[in-house]
Amino acid sequence: MFLRLTRWFLVVMARILHDDRGASATIVAIVLPSLIGFGALGAETGAWFTIKLRNQSAADAAAISAAYEVIAGKTNIINELTSAASEAAVRNGYTGITPVVNYPYSDAVVDNGVAVTLQQTQGALLATMFLSGVTVVNKAVAVIEALGNPCILALGRASTGVELAASTSLFMPNCSAVANSIGSAAIELSSNSSITAATLVTAGEISVQGYPIDPAAPPPEFVLAASAMIGAPRVADPYARALTHRYLTAGMPSPSPCRSTTTAGVTIYTSNCTVLGTSLTQSDIRLTSNTRILGDWSILTSHTVDLSPGAYWITGNLSIQSRGALKCSTCDNAKGSGVTIILTTNSNQIGAVSMAADSLLNLNAPNSGPFSGMVMIQDANGLPPGTTYTAKHSSVTGATLNGLVYFPNSSLTFHGNPSATDPKCLLLVVNGLNVDANSSLDTGGCANAGLANIPTVSTVALAE
Repeated sequence: MFLRLTRWFLVVMARILHDDRGASATIVAIVLPSLIGFGALGAETGAWFTIKLRNQSAADAAAISAAYEVIAGKTNIINELTSAASEAAVRNGYTGITPVVNYPYSDAVVDNGVAVTLQQTQGALLATMFLSGVTVVNKAVAVIEALGNPCILALGRASTGVELAASTSLFMPNCSAVANSIGSAAIELSSNSSITAATLVTAGEISVQGYPIDPAAPPPEFVLAASAMIGAPRVADPYARALTHRYLTAGMPSPSPCRSTTTAGVTIYTSNCTVLGTSLTQSDIRLTSNTRILGDWSILTSHTVDLSPGAYWITGNLSIQSRGALKCSTCDNAKGSGVTIILTTNSNQIGAVSMAADSLLNLNAPNSGPFSGMVMIQDANGLPPGTTYTAKHSSVTGATLNGLVYFPNSSLTFHGNPSATDPKCLLLVVNGLNVDANSSLDTGGCANAGLANIPTVSTVALAE
């Protein structure tokens, strides 16, 4: 009996083991969760890849935005660069943590770049059996590239920044003109005027007689080596932090009066002293360096003032009447001996410059010392409280000047040329500029003329 039962049990078990009916269902039941998990992981990986692509565009925009902030003179990483990068990233769909900005950034490929890293944690939904989530990381690097140096930097943010009067030619093939104005005529040419330049750059637009031009196809009045740029970032004043009131007046002499002698009809004043502008009425004057001229100073009709190399401070208005002349006969531009004129405060007022059309101004800057490369400066930064200007406009016409002309808070009517001898350097940094007669400018020799910190027109490109 027992043997029969055993034989029966073995036969039944053999049948069961050799019966393959329903095996597929069993296998499917076993592997189905894994198949679903892998499918979910594939679908979710595609979603994560889409997020990474989107965030790369956001990182590119963030790096470019931060780099343009650097061009504008803003270099504070937390308060300025990170803020700009975050705004650009969010605008492009980024929803992660605050971007990490690295400036200045350099590696084997990039020098003077801005790097932005984005990081966004994305939780898993369908693929939770494999992982809880992923961190999507994107990095972009923007590099700041110099396009060239301007001869004209008009800092004013409204109205016309650079204007050429009718029938006027401005020749500056080796440098550019920059206007920070956002106006529709930020750079304006009047009838029959023309400009030859490396390029033109403005935050606003460029126009001829009130009609905006197409920068890609400018009219024949424009002879440019590179296409003009409109809607460009503003160029920061590179001298604002250095040329402060304290710096400009540090060497100004004390009020001890100047003494004078007359030799062969020339009145010669001593140096390191102060003289009233109203007392300088002789027809032929020679001033010695380190002189402070107190109050308004007018060079009278047909009178000549000859400066020796050095610095001069004027605490009032400077005017040169018809056929009057202000020059430096012993200066030598090639050797670097020159003059710096500084208009600074007296009784909380800073003077302006005015010149008759037929007057003469012939000066070049020194190439060394505290005012290296600077020929005419109007005090503008870090002024004592309550300081005002006698006029917000100056006129420098018929001038031969070499060096920096700095009137950042005043408009300037100008026509003139740089020195005839190398190194040639005539750079105008003003609030606004009107060129009223044929003129030429050049910054090619500014470094050799002693002007180390030259404005730069820059652009931004993605490098990584």
